[in-house]
Amino acid sequence: MLYIFAGFPGKGAGSGTQHLHAGGLQYAIETVEELAIIEHDPVILYRKEGVFVNDTEEMLYPVEYRMSDQCLREGITWDWFTEGWRFGNGLSTHKTMASPEFRLVVHGSDLTLDRFLALHGPASLADFRLFRMHNRTESWNSYEARWLPGTCPQVNHLVHLTWLVATHMLPEFVYERVRDLVERGAEPNGLRRYSKEPGKHFHTNRTYSGG
Repeated sequence: MLYIFAGFPGKGAGSGTQHLHAGGLQYAIETVEELAIIEHDPVILYRKEGVFVNDTEEMLYPVEYRMSDQCLREGITWDWFTEGWRFGNGLSTHKTMASPEFRLVVHGSDLTLDRFLALHGPASLADFRLFRMHNRTESWNSYEARWLPGTCPQVNHLVHLTWLVATHMLPEFVYERVRDLVERGAEPNGLRRYSKEPGKHFHTNRTYSGG
């Protein structure tokens, strides 16, 4: 069973919260809080098209998945993931960066100032108003089409996602606890059980008091 969440552990949390990285979150889920057993079998591969045996590419069964409400509110549905997308197995944090292209054009046209002057001849710059036009390239249109209509950010942006493959369907209270850890910046339980070694379970640029 594939579970997909928006963001990553600690995003938007208070400064006093400990921020787990992917390995730390996996440790929290499996070992400290014993919430779920995560699929680690190296021959099992989750892809958009289904669950495969990695060495033969034989499809075993279609993917069962659940996307969090926060993903859907942000405009990310199952269709956001392109054909051939590989989720792998275990637990992953994912980052996609997108940058729309803009160009300065003369107001009332789609011409750059240089192109406008080349077509119409010299003119006083005081007669022109320039504005930034979104250069809707084919690649940008393809990317935007992955989002629910009207939800794709029209500025430089990062998309952070966290997903895990569990061996069994999670009970609702377990799902909500994992969601708390990933999306709501919840403090991990049992902090004494985590390593004080920098980068072992928490991001190295975060503070861990341990104790």
